[in-house]
Amino acid sequence: MIEEGRTFVYGTHYWRPPTPLRDTHERNLAHIKHDLGFDLVKFRMLWNWHHREPERFAFDEVHEMFDICDRIGLAVLIEVNLESAPYWLERVHPEARYVNANGRAIELGSQEATPGGGHPGLCFHHPTVVEEAQRYLVRLVDEFKGRPSLYAYDCWNEPHLEPAWCNMMWGNTGDFTFCYCDGSRREFRQWLQGVYGEIDVFNEAWGRAYTDFEQVSPPILQGNYADWLDWFRFWFDSLAENMAWRVRTIKGRDPNRQVISHSGAVPPVLPRAGAVIHNWKFAEPVDKWGTSFAPQAFGWPLSTCAMVAEVTRGAARGKDFWISEMPGGASNIRGFRRSWPPQPEHYRLWNWLTAAHGSRGTMHWSYLPERTGQEAGGYGMMRPDGTDNPRSLAIAETARRLKRHEDVIMGWTPPTQVAVLYDPDISSLLFAMELTDERYGKTHTGYYRAIWSADLLARYLTPETLDDVREPVLIAPMMLVMDDATAEKLARYVRDGGTLILETRTGLFDRHGYMRATLPAGALAEAAGVVEGEAVCSDPENQPTVPTADGRILVDPDADLPDLDPISLGPPIAFSEPVKTSVRAHGYLAPLELRGARPIAAWGSLTLGAHHAYGRGQVYTIGTYLGLAMDKRIAEAVDLVRTILLRHARPVVRGNRLRPRMIGDGERAILAVFNDHRREAVTEAVPVPERYMMATDLYTREAVAVVGQAVELTVPAEDCRILLLER
Repeated sequence: MIEEGRTFVYGTHYWRPPTPLRDTHERNLAHIKHDLGFDLVKFRMLWNWHHREPERFAFDEVHEMFDICDRIGLAVLIEVNLESAPYWLERVHPEARYVNANGRAIELGSQEATPGGGHPGLCFHHPTVVEEAQRYLVRLVDEFKGRPSLYAYDCWNEPHLEPAWCNMMWGNTGDFTFCYCDGSRREFRQWLQGVYGEIDVFNEAWGRAYTDFEQVSPPILQGNYADWLDWFRFWFDSLAENMAWRVRTIKGRDPNRQVISHSGAVPPVLPRAGAVIHNWKFAEPVDKWGTSFAPQAFGWPLSTCAMVAEVTRGAARGKDFWISEMPGGASNIRGFRRSWPPQPEHYRLWNWLTAAHGSRGTMHWSYLPERTGQEAGGYGMMRPDGTDNPRSLAIAETARRLKRHEDVIMGWTPPTQVAVLYDPDISSLLFAMELTDERYGKTHTGYYRAIWSADLLARYLTPETLDDVREPVLIAPMMLVMDDATAEKLARYVRDGGTLILETRTGLFDRHGYMRATLPAGALAEAAGVVEGEAVCSDPENQPTVPTADGRILVDPDADLPDLDPISLGPPIAFSEPVKTSVRAHGYLAPLELRGARPIAAWGSLTLGAHHAYGRGQVYTIGTYLGLAMDKRIAEAVDLVRTILLRHARPVVRGNRLRPRMIGDGERAILAVFNDHRREAVTEAVPVPERYMMATDLYTREAVAVVGQAVELTVPAEDCRILLLER
């Protein structure tokens, strides 16, 4: 029995037709419940699979699985999938197909995550699609809401603009940019009119000379930034309303069960601007939020794994969050190639790492390997014949440990010491600039390296959620877009006693994509005590380049081009505070004119870093992108930012080469100690909070001596040790 708020929920995805085979359900589900000891299984309910004709719904196989789950006491999560529209609906309404920027309408078919067909669904900017989807949702809920084993509904798997992830290895950017159907064009114009009201106000914002909103088309060319910023904002709002509609529809038929959802990309960790993901908006109407989590697919270090959990917790905004999809096996890299398969010890590592950052449960993707398509042979925790392997046994063992101590895990909320500002508009701007927001993601993962190595916890905010900053330090990385209201909120945070870290070109563009004459933006110039000079594109990897008429940028070693000036090659910036060190400029370099601030960094005669006391707080302004340097693991950059963080924020427990995290602070607590070195075991004395006098290894059950309020531990490479602490 799952008790909401008390049970650390553990389970696995089980059914996505056509996997697994129908005659294996009894054996598989019994094994999940009785042998693995899981609480929950997930069934993905594909719209086209169950609604095969306008008046015919097919749920027979699902009822068979529910019969088993009801009998054995295994809870079920229904995952609604409307991104698999029925073929009969497409035939009647071909105008509802998604249309990409190249003008191609996308016919329904199979895809790696939708092998049963119907992908990518139909565009919800057509009323008939909404009506038929609602009819399916209502029938689905009514069909199963009386089932004792039904736990909740996941109303949208990895919400995003669905066809942006189509499997077209041959496609260009226009093939992946959506949606330009007549319905989306109509809705976009109505959205613009709602935002701007009058056509003259709109023309001022976009720099145009329209006489009617009907003349406006969504952007296809690399034009003014206002076009793309508003196009993506429109889709953020449209997808958020679609999420709210799903929640309302389900709750209208089954008001007492939870409706949840989970992200698939977790920006800013992964570059996904074209998929139009705004998890803070998407998470708002649901009861519980989650994330997919695939370290082996992307080669994430532990710091980035922790960051994924923290960003997800930030988007949840106080609601419970969990790991909705943790890989059960190797992930696909297209079809033939596979990622490295997770080892048994990774499940101990990943589960405790995410629990230490606030996760309330884990679901695996998936129980069995997929049988066909690009995911075939991957992701499954079991062998294809349904028998156990070392991974599944290790997963079950860690699930038991987590559940044995769920009172500690579930009764605790991670205390955050650092706030990080993330703005989806910047991803949109970078897409308009260069078709990817990769730089923004790298900047954020770079800063999180410093947060992680300082043993601090972070909360990620958006400009709309800046009013409740309570952390002593706030980082605002690569804030290329900023309105005056956001600048004022940041300045007020500093006046009230906060420490703010800014990078170069903060607020370079206003919310309509127009460059500002003075930086930092708005009230931040006074708060920072500096004014930026002319910024120079400067990076150690810069080379003489030749732009071409088709938009490509060529590096031709044989071209007779002038040498770059040293200022363009990432010159070393000498810091005098808070530590004496040198870090090369990355991305851009902007000299600072002091207007009350103290210089703390320079290159030659140029001031490139400043500190300013303002009100009861202070601002650190850095004249380059330190986040990009830290993403490259440049130790001097990480050490510099870590020193600033630890000057103004205090971790609960602090390690040296190991990364300790506390779970709980009551009579019993858990000390999770992580080694993020990939190839080297580390031994060190790890501090223990004063109130705890006894420690026991949760896996070996051996006592660990607490000497001088520390425990000496050896942690294998990229692994963890988990200790139960008692008073």
